[in-house]
Amino acid sequence: MRQSDKDSLILIGFICLFTTAIHIANVFFRGQLNDYGLLPRHFSHFTGIVAYPFLHGSWAHLISNLFSFSVLGYLVSRSGLARLIAVFMISWVGSGVGVWIFGRMHFHVGLSGIIYGLWAYLLVYAVMYRSLKSIAIAVIVMFLYGSMVWGFIPAHSWVSYESHFFGALAGVLAGFIFARRDKQREIVT
Repeated sequence: MRQSDKDSLILIGFICLFTTAIHIANVFFRGQLNDYGLLPRHFSHFTGIVAYPFLHGSWAHLISNLFSFSVLGYLVSRSGLARLIAVFMISWVGSGVGVWIFGRMHFHVGLSGIIYGLWAYLLVYAVMYRSLKSIAIAVIVMFLYGSMVWGFIPAHSWVSYESHFFGALAGVLAGFIFARRDKQREIVT
């Protein structure tokens, strides 16, 4: 196993452990930490952009997000640890700022904005870059996570479809930028 792969797994594992520790503390405090989630258009809660991905409403919410994050994060890391960190951060900031500006007026919590960013990145990167590896990964992603498209529909008031939308939008942007950059590098070398 390459060192980059080990480092990616360590990062993914750390994020999962950190998020689980936060959830355990949140359970201990009877959900009061969710008050540090993202509350749109409230400057007093602007720090929620930093905290919201690591807060979850329930164990089921946490477990489903951690599983999806681990799989999609690992697939993104096939392009290296730096790429995983970049797409993670772009998705985090993009979904956070988008929800803060346009979201419904309630607390938004969970990793799903980042998960949708990773998902959209993998799909757009494959379409733009068109390598065998990226297309194979996109096929796997669509097979495992094709149903994520339903997360854009505001069917339940407790689901932050805004986080899904803006995370995916950030992932599309990241996929476009990185595919273009990688194609340019290929041409130069």
